[in-house]
Amino acid sequence: MRVALVSPYSYTYPGGVGRHVEALAQELLAQDHEVRLLAPYDPDDRLARVLHRGAAPERRPVPDYLIPLGRTFGLPMNGAVTNLSSSPEAIATLGRELRDGGYDVVHVHEPNVPVVSWFAADAARAPTVATFHTYSTSWMANSIAANVIGARRLYSKLNARIAVSEAAEWTARRFYGGRYRVVPNGVDLSAARPSGDRPHQRVEILFVGRAEGRKGLPVLLRAFEALRGAGVDARLTVAGATEEEVAPLLLDTDGVEVAGRVSEEEKWRLLGSADLLCAPSLGGESFGMVLTEAFASSTPVVASRIAGYRNVVRSRQDGLLVPPGDAVELGEALRDLALDPERRQCMARSARERAERFAWPQVAAEVVEVYEEALAQPQPAGRRA
Repeated sequence: MRVALVSPYSYTYPGGVGRHVEALAQELLAQDHEVRLLAPYDPDDRLARVLHRGAAPERRPVPDYLIPLGRTFGLPMNGAVTNLSSSPEAIATLGRELRDGGYDVVHVHEPNVPVVSWFAADAARAPTVATFHTYSTSWMANSIAANVIGARRLYSKLNARIAVSEAAEWTARRFYGGRYRVVPNGVDLSAARPSGDRPHQRVEILFVGRAEGRKGLPVLLRAFEALRGAGVDARLTVAGATEEEVAPLLLDTDGVEVAGRVSEEEKWRLLGSADLLCAPSLGGESFGMVLTEAFASSTPVVASRIAGYRNVVRSRQDGLLVPPGDAVELGEALRDLALDPERRQCMARSARERAERFAWPQVAAEVVEVYEEALAQPQPAGRRA
């Protein structure tokens, strides 16, 4: 099967959706499908540094399957900075590829994100599948997309719709209608580096994420300060945020190590050596890929009980869920597990078992099932031949 994967986000500044799409491309290739990834790409030059001031590009070889769609610029969306392209060059390249690429299926990710995904969902001539990645309760933003730009009309052209979680499905159904199949984000089990029994003298707690308000890092820092104040020998490693970003949030630096922005390899090493991963997000999360990466590393999770996490973490089996924004409850959950190594080991085994559900071969096979369903359907009204 020849598949076009369309992502609105910069390949150079990957977030959760970008990593999902790239991993899906690699897994589909491994399953002998022919794949092209159509996504923006920012070169390493002065203009990119101006347009993305403060952001760290991820420089890596450009894969043969990537078709670059031009530069991006940073735009605040859903509590984070999103790197999007709206250039005529991007739309022209995308249009030519969709017209002349000979694809069996076009798979558009984040069809509610401007402008690349909008155009792809409208202009694709092949059967079209869309994956909705976002959880949002914003009536204003979603209503604008649903009504002002005609998202409901646009999505009526889709042959099939995927949501990465029940939370993402809730958002899509509420604002755009339609039927969805839930296919979760995948995780690369082979990348995990679990370190066995983890015989640490002190409890190693890990936070992975950017210094964005919705990630809840200040809540974790308050909880960790209380944990240390209660006499628990623990260290908190913060990966994904810089010292300059974390320093204003700290009242007490004792026991806190800021690893900064880390490579994928280093992230997996940290996950494998941690006793606990803490994900204190306040909201705006549809899934939480770092949760399943922790599971793959046999690392239990303490996370917020938010919509995007509730169906990933089985509380009291492979982790604990606490009310979002509650530093007291979070500190108590961390303390309970820090003082109970046998319970942590039991949760670690359960976490690794849970990770199997999200293994990429299985997830990609479910996506291919959706492709086959889309191919078997008549083209929706409005889809150009």
